[in-house]
Amino acid sequence: MAAFAVFGLLHSIGAQEPFKNALARWTGSFFVDYFWRLVYCGLSYWALYYGIAALHWARNVEYDYWLIAYPDWLWRVVVVLHLGSVALLYTAFLQSDYPEFLGFKQAYRGLLVMFGGSRASTNLELFGTHRLVVSGVYRWVRHPMLVGGLLFLLTSGPSLNNVVYTAMYTAYMLIGGYFEERRMIRIFGEDYRRYQRQVGAYFPRLGRRREA
Repeated sequence: MAAFAVFGLLHSIGAQEPFKNALARWTGSFFVDYFWRLVYCGLSYWALYYGIAALHWARNVEYDYWLIAYPDWLWRVVVVLHLGSVALLYTAFLQSDYPEFLGFKQAYRGLLVMFGGSRASTNLELFGTHRLVVSGVYRWVRHPMLVGGLLFLLTSGPSLNNVVYTAMYTAYMLIGGYFEERRMIRIFGEDYRRYQRQVGAYFPRLGRRREA
């Protein structure tokens, strides 16, 4: 739990502009603009799957037994919801332009500048930083990746390990989402406040009339 808390803290700080500005003063803005996103995603993946997962599951295999025996009809519902969570994650991932989301596009542009003679750009128009997307799956919830991750965990089997991990993930989702909302307001101002009024953070606001 302590390791997950440290991961959540560093993961949130690493995505914030004050940290990236401080990093740019140390490494140079070129590294932050073109290569930090790829490094950030790589470190996050390593910490989550080779750090947190090893500490939580590999050291607590005795808690992988299921706490509840689902009846057959409930298993069918759980499987449908589980597949739906995968579809939601995949759709949000595609819409966010996953090569850009993972930092591959930025790194490729940086390599072109370094070795191909291309001119550096100070305006990369990145998703969630320079452009606000409110269409597609983002028309229904503001944080579809977080929602998809939570639904995936909730439908992954009722073991004690999964229950504890889901509780930690939920805490991070709520805390991290709060700071991400503040970041988006700083970047997009009234446009994002209007988006907040129209679209729920984690649950669709069905039947609500949208502003033009």
